[in-house]
Amino acid sequence: MGVDRRDYIIFGWKLPFDIENDKGEKIDLWDDKFLPMIEGHKGEEFIIIRDGMCGEYTVFGYEIANDGGNEEGWGFLNLSMLNTNSMTDDLLKKYKEIFEHNPKTTPKLFIFSHFS
Repeated sequence: MGVDRRDYIIFGWKLPFDIENDKGEKIDLWDDKFLPMIEGHKGEEFIIIRDGMCGEYTVFGYEIANDGGNEEGWGFLNLSMLNTNSMTDDLLKKYKEIFEHNPKTTPKLFIFSHFS
């Protein structure tokens, strides 16, 4: 069995694998309404990455870049300085809609490898 790796730069949150709303109810992130974000449908501006294999986490946010599935990882990538202030309002609104509570932290810009 092989393992695929993809590297991402995301502006958003790294969250627990299992997420509950304010009422303590577990949110089913495999529900069909979340599939456009999980599967990366054309026109979807947000991303959800679930990793139950390496650390059990959920990532939600804007995908700034990914390595395109290059088996060698990143080449040189020129990133302009991002104005994350302009992204934050829409990101917070979508977070509250999906997870049914206010985030406890502000979104961050981070890079990570996802194995599947």
